[in-house]
Amino acid sequence: MDAYIEMKSKAMVKEGPVTLNDIAEIFAEDHLKQLLMCDIVLKDVDGRYSVISRTDLQRKYQHQNIIITGSALTIVERMEASRSSVALLITVWLLLFTGSALTIMYFHEDVSMAETQMVIVSMLGNPHPFWFQIPYSIGIGAGMLLFFNRIIKKQFNDEPSPLDIEIYKYEKSVEDYVKSADRRDHE
Repeated sequence: MDAYIEMKSKAMVKEGPVTLNDIAEIFAEDHLKQLLMCDIVLKDVDGRYSVISRTDLQRKYQHQNIIITGSALTIVERMEASRSSVALLITVWLLLFTGSALTIMYFHEDVSMAETQMVIVSMLGNPHPFWFQIPYSIGIGAGMLLFFNRIIKKQFNDEPSPLDIEIYKYEKSVEDYVKSADRRDHE
């Protein structure tokens, strides 16, 4: 065999044509690898996502000694230019912060947290609840940060955080939708 091409399941590309190097790992002699790396397999990504199937590549390279393995479909996602806005970030942060603060306050009101804390503090013999409420409030924030593990990048174990799992599920759902939409388009 002259070359092996292992297709990726997902590829992120910028504007312009999609090359074989963008969507697959190429294993071949150097001169053939250089030629295959620059080979254009898709002129441009239509919309945000496009799909390239293994059969497309097999048809393209059918008269050459190339074995194609890996994923049956490669989802090609066009990366958009990042347009970060400090004002948008601050606005979204304020909305999320306000919403979560209101949620916690409403929950505490529903379960009579103030009365509960007063009873706990009085049982411990102190008439002022602040020495209990301030660490409790700090603990809620610290617990959220540790739970989602977004600020402190050091992981305490090998398990993904709940946010990592939700992001993975979302990306997997998008990939499944794009693949099924591509199959419907070709039927």
